Amino acid sequence: MNNDFSLKYYDRYTKQIISERIFAKEFLFWAYNTTTGRFFTQILFRQKFVSKFYGWWHKQSWSKKKIKPFIKKMNVNMRESLKSTESFKSFNDFFTREIDLSHRPVNQDDEVCVAPCDGRVLVYPKISADSEFHIKRSSFKLGSFLQDDSLVQKYSGGSMLVSRLYLTDYHHFHFPDSGLPKKSSVMDGKYYATSPYSIRSLTPFYTENHRMLTQFESDNFGEIVITEIGAFTVGSIKQQFQPDVQVGKGEHKGYFELGGSTIVLLFEKGSVIFDSDLIRNSKYDLETYVRQGDSIGRSVKINNNNIHMEINA
Repeated sequence: MNNDFSLKYYDRYTKQIISERIFAKEFLFWAYNTTTGRFFTQILFRQKFVSKFYGWWHKQSWSKKKIKPFIKKMNVNMRESLKSTESFKSFNDFFTREIDLSHRPVNQDDEVCVAPCDGRVLVYPKISADSEFHIKRSSFKLGSFLQDDSLVQKYSGGSMLVSRLYLTDYHHFHFPDSGLPKKSSVMDGKYYATSPYSIRSLTPFYTENHRMLTQFESDNFGEIVITEIGAFTVGSIKQQFQPDVQVGKGEHKGYFELGGSTIVLLFEKGSVIFDSDLIRNSKYDLETYVRQGDSIGRSVKINNNNIHMEINA
């Protein structure tokens, strides 16, 4: 079997289609595309204790020796890091590194919704409660994703953005607008890999993986559901905001520990118009690389108000 995952995305900044570097490619192909590998994935690799142990192992000081080879192999941009390579205490310490946020200026225009993280983005301008569809070799259905009938009805007919973080990315996430976040709820589950490594079958990580859901009353885009999805080797999802306390656009929300991960934003019907490049590329199932703080869409309400004011001026 051909083990080419064909992970390609469009880089918004270089205007090029990029082939993603895949770490541990042979193992991932075996785990998700062979009979033996899928067996071990089902009974072992997707279990919580495996990822927890993997995360613990990489928090130990002996894991530091993996940092420099990883940086070299994956071409990690260390110019943005607040700490030098030598100062990290473990591989997980390196993985969860903070960066100089001057490299991530937040678009402060009220009518602009910003990316919550660095990631490869797909957008869906309209989703329904009943439809099941595929996202990069994975299945998605609103009901099984949210597991809350009132939320399903609230966001049926609305819009969705999916941002897939990779191992080399800045793994902290931020608020896409100013507003008031509620307390995050935990949805326990499995730990499938969240990148599209399965060629033969769909991976149900959107509906089965461990995830955390935050209802967010944004100032300019109505209510938004922000969901962080854990993945194979992700030790945990750390939330670092105070519930029911007003936050600013781009303010820090939390971070993922070791592993690639995904963030999903759900918008109510008629609240956001996604950027044209995201819509265009998503029609062809092509992800777009977007950095935290950059525009992902504009407010329908503010745009309509501006048009109304111009007409009556």
